[in-house]
Amino acid sequence: LQLHPYTMIEFRNVTKSYQAKAALDSISFSIEKGTACGYIGPNGAGKTTSARIIVGLEKPDLGDVTVLGKSVLSEMGYIKKRVGYVPESPKLYESLTPRETIAMASLLRKDRVSGIMNRLDLLSEIFLFKDTLHKPLHTLSKGTKQKVAISLALLSDPEILILDEPTDGLDVQAVSTLKQLIKSFISREGTVFYSSHLLDIVEGICSKVLFIDKGKIAGEYLEKDFVNRRGYLEQELTEHIGAKNEQQLIDEFFGHAD
Repeated sequence: LQLHPYTMIEFRNVTKSYQAKAALDSISFSIEKGTACGYIGPNGAGKTTSARIIVGLEKPDLGDVTVLGKSVLSEMGYIKKRVGYVPESPKLYESLTPRETIAMASLLRKDRVSGIMNRLDLLSEIFLFKDTLHKPLHTLSKGTKQKVAISLALLSDPEILILDEPTDGLDVQAVSTLKQLIKSFISREGTVFYSSHLLDIVEGICSKVLFIDKGKIAGEYLEKDFVNRRGYLEQELTEHIGAKNEQQLIDEFFGHAD
């Protein structure tokens, strides 16, 4: 099958199960170059499984996933060098400092460490954590550790960013900074897979949105569908994923308080 030259990520009839329960149920979608794609769904919908398959931490049981035109089943060495990943729950070496963490990752990737350190200094100023660069991670806040995880992904000079709930632990200013970084990355033809259960940020940065629920794609929207239509995606999400009688149940709940 010949891929479109600008298709950066493609899932084709992908199924993944754990203990006979399908986390992904024959899903198909594609993400084009220079696109930020929001991947929205409730907890347990299959978002993290999809992200982990893209970066080679899981393998599909059926179907195939291609990244940069290469199959994750056979070309992960090529893919990993070109993809930055922020996992849902980053696991960092708590005894290391942020600077040591970045340096170690750079050595493992065989990057030029001095250049990476210079860019880290700049990024730590942008993200307001420069004063923590020499402090052990176990002494730092959850938000600062998240900034380090995001820095690890960005400093690898990726063509694609895989972001799984990247704002977890970030304060309002850091979230705003992350949004600006993503927009700049996209403007330079970067591609973003943004997995979240929160719509507000996705609406502000993504030109494509996929809803996933119970391992199936439940809706697909382009920017033209939701731009300047406040509340549209939330309404669609409730229609496709949420309880249709939600308001009735809410009214009943508050009625019981009377």
